Amino acid sequence: MKLYASTLKQTGTARFDWRALSHKLWSSDLQFGSTRGGLVLMAMLVAGALLSETGVHYGLFELGALLRAKTVVAFANVRELLLSELDAVVASWLVIGIGARVLFGVAAAVLDMLFYRKITGRRFDWEGMVNLAVVNVIFLCTALLTFMNASFQVPLRWYESLISRVPTLLELDGNLAVIAACLAGDLCFYWSHRLCHKVRLFWNLGHINHHRARDMSQLTHSVDPHALFLDTAGGKVFVLLFLPLATKLFTADLSGSGWALVAVMAIDVWLNPSHSVFLYQAEIRLRVLRWFRWLLVTPAVHYTHHSREPRHNISDGANFAARFSLWDRLFGTYVEPPAYIPETGLYGEQVDYCRNPLRFVLLPYVKLYRELRDHELKYWPAILFGPTSWQPRPRAKAQGQHGDELRGARAAAPGARLRPGLAQPRGAHTSMPAAAGTVIAAEEVACAIQSSRGSEGHASVSV
Repeated sequence: MKLYASTLKQTGTARFDWRALSHKLWSSDLQFGSTRGGLVLMAMLVAGALLSETGVHYGLFELGALLRAKTVVAFANVRELLLSELDAVVASWLVIGIGARVLFGVAAAVLDMLFYRKITGRRFDWEGMVNLAVVNVIFLCTALLTFMNASFQVPLRWYESLISRVPTLLELDGNLAVIAACLAGDLCFYWSHRLCHKVRLFWNLGHINHHRARDMSQLTHSVDPHALFLDTAGGKVFVLLFLPLATKLFTADLSGSGWALVAVMAIDVWLNPSHSVFLYQAEIRLRVLRWFRWLLVTPAVHYTHHSREPRHNISDGANFAARFSLWDRLFGTYVEPPAYIPETGLYGEQVDYCRNPLRFVLLPYVKLYRELRDHELKYWPAILFGPTSWQPRPRAKAQGQHGDELRGARAAAPGARLRPGLAQPRGAHTSMPAAAGTVIAAEEVACAIQSSRGSEGHASVSV
């Protein structure tokens, strides 16, 4: 595609074609050639991506600071503990656990990269690794807009002061306190994660990014945007708002829990690399690891949450908990991992996996803008906060332009059914909420076809 327009007849001068350039930047996908130059470029970019992911995403660059930290998080979604308040020997082991958590995550990532083809029979997604390394840095920086923003701390402090007035009903300590804190934190995460598979706004602008990985591994998946309300799947809404209330009603003093803290941290170290094909394969081979699925969300259990196979879709996804599988079993959303590594990604064959950082970050906003622009104001609440399986009826004006694309999008959603009077495929879950199976028709941008999965594997978003 030429970046310069033809000579203007009136002036005889050439003008830079910004439209052609913007189209190329948007529609081009990262792809390494097989030439010597292409392989050299791939090696350089892959090395940079590996440093970024292991150093920034998994915390290897901060390992020294983490080992000198005065606080520790022993288990996911459990509040920080002051090391000075703990027994000296227990505190030392927890510091070792901090290092083990980082190093084990890095080791799982590298092993995925080295053995991916042998385990899955498919080529490792080098382009996806480079693309998502850039995307992850962008998403991690969005924390500056919320959690590291001074103005955001004001309502949080007000909420904390409000919670401090809540009476304590039951005080726990020792081992019972550890169990209660771990269960409460994971229950909050479960419902926060499940909510983002159910509500279009949270799915389309946030969690869909985490599921947009066709060949997922520890190095080929994106984090959720760290802006507050877009990180619902990370538990931010429930963990920030409801966990303080729960821990105030049922106070858990963990300072005297002793070796129970070391035990739960050892479990957390193993469960943390939950997107690893290497650890999934280890579960397939070792029965003893599969026994833990009765209680814990092992790497294979969470990996199945990303499956794009319709049978793994229970309720806009499955396996929503972070650490304890009992919540999924209790609420009917548990799926047993198969004895093979399932395909991951979004539902539908016309899904845009956005091998382009610019399109990866902005496509959800382009899609939402089009939906709001093309529909009357009365549909906006449903477009923003409706179920992910709901798809707004295309207006007559847009229907003629995009009828074929929309029909193809609906057909791409496995098991999609149309409700009488509404154009909304339902139950098209591939890897996320029902909004995952729908494919988006974007006429103004090339290849802007998106399938929004509701729950890390569902397939029905809308246009």
